[in-house]
Amino acid sequence: MRKSIISLALSLGLALPAFSDTLTLKADAPTRYTVVKGDTLWGISGRYLKTPWKWPSLWRMNKNEVKNPHWIYPGDVLVLSYVNGQPQLSLEKGGQGEVRLSPQVRMADMDQAISSIPAKAIEPFLRRPLVVNEEEFSLSPRLIAGPEQRIAFGTGDRVYASGIQEAGNWQVYRTGKPLIDPDTKENLGYEVMYGGDVQVDKLGRDVQSLHITSVAGEILVDDRLIKAPKEQFVSYVPHSPDSPIHGQIISVYDGVDGAAQYSNIVINRGRREQMESGDVLSIYKNGKPLTIVNADGKKQTVQLPGETVGKVFIYRVFDKVSYGLIMESSDSVSVGDVVATPESE
Repeated sequence: MRKSIISLALSLGLALPAFSDTLTLKADAPTRYTVVKGDTLWGISGRYLKTPWKWPSLWRMNKNEVKNPHWIYPGDVLVLSYVNGQPQLSLEKGGQGEVRLSPQVRMADMDQAISSIPAKAIEPFLRRPLVVNEEEFSLSPRLIAGPEQRIAFGTGDRVYASGIQEAGNWQVYRTGKPLIDPDTKENLGYEVMYGGDVQVDKLGRDVQSLHITSVAGEILVDDRLIKAPKEQFVSYVPHSPDSPIHGQIISVYDGVDGAAQYSNIVINRGRREQMESGDVLSIYKNGKPLTIVNADGKKQTVQLPGETVGKVFIYRVFDKVSYGLIMESSDSVSVGDVVATPESE
């Protein structure tokens, strides 16, 4: 199965950087670095910058290259140089000096390409709907029966459905919690719970016969069915949003309280706010109230200032919400924490 790999574009020879940020290198930034298996591009850029999300400037990328990245692989050698006084990373391959990467994807080597962020942390979330419209979901095909009049089923079981009109692989879901905007109280959609996978064996007019190929959670009578999406080869590069963003974390995957690095979160901003895959946002924790005693002996409640506690990488965008992976965290991250366009750092 082709893995969903997120990759970085390498653009060499451009006269000007794509972004106007002035970059400050770490004091111990290497002049040459050989890419090894297990590297991520976020991690590699972190060897050079305190703000890894600014790497489009470090790689001298333009907007088109951010949208349509190229590839690097274990064994490639990265070289640090300066152009007009600004640091730049370029690629050296096979002792041939700096070369420009071909825009062609090496399909045979996809599994070896260096990912932008830990691919395994988000791969399951790329293949599932996650957020659905309640009305449309209620009209989707559903499971109606299984073996021996059971209501819960396992791998290999024969099950029956109503409403399927297309053969192939389907995914099993049930409605989870609503995603509510904390400010406007708008229902942004429903986060559905994934149960497993089924394959159609026979299409009948009223009843369809299937068998369960895998179980991830629980598969029950009345669960809904959504056609399994085609596998996608995803590539994008972290960057600051084109428009100012200010929102909140409204859900943490699996309901974990106190998310940390590599946790998946949901924010209340999506395509309608011009969010896109690859956007990087800062996470801010609101300051806590503190009661102090004034010089006159009277008590007063003050609000401590908020602090930046991490960065989140947006990897999947729906109409009204987006999913992101926490890449950095100096404190626990919770529902209600603020996300916003990163400030200059």
